[in-house]
Amino acid sequence: MEQASPRRRPPRPKLKMPLIGNMLGGSSNSSAKDPSFLSSKLTPLIVGVVIIIYAIDYVRSKNDTHRVYQGVSDIKEMAWDGKVAKKWVNIIPPDNEIHYMFQIIDAKGEVKTVDLGDEKAGLGDLMMPKNTLIKKAGSFDVTVKRYFKNDTTIVLKY
Repeated sequence: MEQASPRRRPPRPKLKMPLIGNMLGGSSNSSAKDPSFLSSKLTPLIVGVVIIIYAIDYVRSKNDTHRVYQGVSDIKEMAWDGKVAKKWVNIIPPDNEIHYMFQIIDAKGEVKTVDLGDEKAGLGDLMMPKNTLIKKAGSFDVTVKRYFKNDTTIVLKY
């Protein structure tokens, strides 16, 4: 008796991920490829654009010259005439020092970040976002313009 040779099974098709398809290459056992528009043209383009956007964001954040103004001399030299955009508190361990910080946007659209540090007059408690701060260069007098209360002038103390 002759033994019959086993039937050869055809190769299985390669598993594909949705939207990515054969983007990463690899060998295919099937002789007829069916390139779809998404897997062959659009997906590599989207991946490339995302990588370029992340690279631009990385370079911009690395070369950012945004400065935080802190210390008595920096604050005395500054002139403020703009609205408070953000206000937050930094608590610095181990003594749990409270530093009020805020961003002010002036009429030109420039954003300045100020760290009041160990200021003792209480400006950080009095001002809120959307209040207008007015301060002249070389002075510690700060006028806080508020909506529903009278304007208040505070002398910064360090």
